[in-house]
Amino acid sequence: MGPGRTRRFSRRKSSTRTRPGRPGRRQIPRSPGIPPELGSFLSFGLDEWLDHIQRQHWRTIDLKLDRVSRVWQRLGGSRPPFVITVAGTNGKGSCVAMLESVLRRAGNRTGSYTSPHLVRYNERICVDGRPASDAEIVDAFRRIQAACGDVGLTYFEYGTLCALMVFWARCVDVAILETGMGGRLDAVNMIDNDLALITSVGLDHMQWLGSDREQIGREKAGVIRPGAFVVSTDPAPPAAIADTAADLGALLLQAGEQYAIEPGPDGKTCRWRSEHPAVPEDWRRLAGLPLPLPGDWQPHNLGGTVAALALTSGATGVEPVHLVPGLSSARLPGRCEIIGREPLTIIDVAHNADSAAGLARFLDANPVPGETHGVFGVLADKALPGVLDDLGMRVNRWHLAGIDEARGQSGEALARKMRLLYPDMEAETYRDAVRAFQGARAHARPVDRVVAFGSFHVVGDIIGSFERTSVPQ
Repeated sequence: MGPGRTRRFSRRKSSTRTRPGRPGRRQIPRSPGIPPELGSFLSFGLDEWLDHIQRQHWRTIDLKLDRVSRVWQRLGGSRPPFVITVAGTNGKGSCVAMLESVLRRAGNRTGSYTSPHLVRYNERICVDGRPASDAEIVDAFRRIQAACGDVGLTYFEYGTLCALMVFWARCVDVAILETGMGGRLDAVNMIDNDLALITSVGLDHMQWLGSDREQIGREKAGVIRPGAFVVSTDPAPPAAIADTAADLGALLLQAGEQYAIEPGPDGKTCRWRSEHPAVPEDWRRLAGLPLPLPGDWQPHNLGGTVAALALTSGATGVEPVHLVPGLSSARLPGRCEIIGREPLTIIDVAHNADSAAGLARFLDANPVPGETHGVFGVLADKALPGVLDDLGMRVNRWHLAGIDEARGQSGEALARKMRLLYPDMEAETYRDAVRAFQGARAHARPVDRVVAFGSFHVVGDIIGSFERTSVPQ
């Protein structure tokens, strides 16, 4: 499908869409019945389901498509009308947030699937920007469980099927599917996409994806479909992305080649331009595009988002007039987010080398006269040198958090690893992220800075603690 392809669906505003039963929802046919041995699942709430699905496959991560595809077929699954798949190492969440906001502004009913979540599982599955309800997710899990039979699914595979079922029931126009890891063998890749948006490619999850950027890039490029659209936001991408697109006859817009993004004179907006014939003429010169999310790497994400919207505008009805209000409404917590002053308090999910370098630059752009207290916790399989190369020298005192999760580690174990890199570091260890954050805040003076970063578990637990108390001032 090239530049001249026609719209795949008739765009309708969510408020006017009607279906049998409740407006905007499909009546899902009742399954033939839950087998007697599954009767106990009828009483499960969401927390019980989440505990259950974590124990259904002997591996936490098992990158294959056969299991999840087989269950999807048993469920009689239907592909969403239009699909955008987002893959990459860093920037996926930012691109999803911006895409979703602009597509909604143009009147599309959107479904977004992202991972991991920060506070509640429901965040992973959103329709029109709002998380799915417990009841929707539980109903989908019941149906998936009944369809599994002898197939054992991973936690992520259950979630992927759940998202697709919710999107079908809610009649979404555009589904935005973020890969969990890699791309080629990621569960979301069982669904053919109309456009693949590949963000920056860096060194992460190397035990599963490969030891260098070319190998990892080849896995990410596995989401590209024959004849479909591809956007690559990385200014220096692995050659595997362009090679795969060429082999499959996919139409590629590469940052710095087929399109350009430049910061505007005010530093708060950007200019975007492209002369590619696949880009509609009214999209080829755009100025005053707001940067809704913090960080000096966000122009790359914005550039790729605009390229994706331009290529798919014929199918989605997005016009340049939707960009400014749509982008201005995009939100994504936990990314270089300033949540308090005196002491300046920042949270970020940086947990690999590239994202940590970006956080380091953000800290340099927001200096304080005092010291920096680092609240840090990561999963045990993360390579610490890459994460700490740029941030280690910027932290004066560490508050190390344990993570009580299958791939987690204690604060003491993390401290032992870090002392191999920084023998003289000042550090205290804590059972969990909330205690570590509270300890850092207690030690910090008004002129100091507290930066909490690392795993989503760390940042999510801290954000969750605000809901039980209050956000620091």
